Amino acid sequence: MVKNEKREKQIPKTYSKQQVLQSKQYLQKDLLDALLEEERKYTHDQVKTILENFLKREAK
Repeated sequence: MVKNEKREKQIPKTYSKQQVLQSKQYLQKDLLDALLEEERKYTHDQVKTILENFLKREAK
């Protein structure tokens, strides 16, 4: 039981903007370069959410 509790409380890994841009997981490098902040760290879920939110926005 103790092992399961530790797994549930694991902190997701975070990555710098440069690490995200170097990742092969993301194809929209130019878009991510514009959307992500230099000094901030991101999880994969956060990057995915940022991309999805931007792509769903209505054009003006």
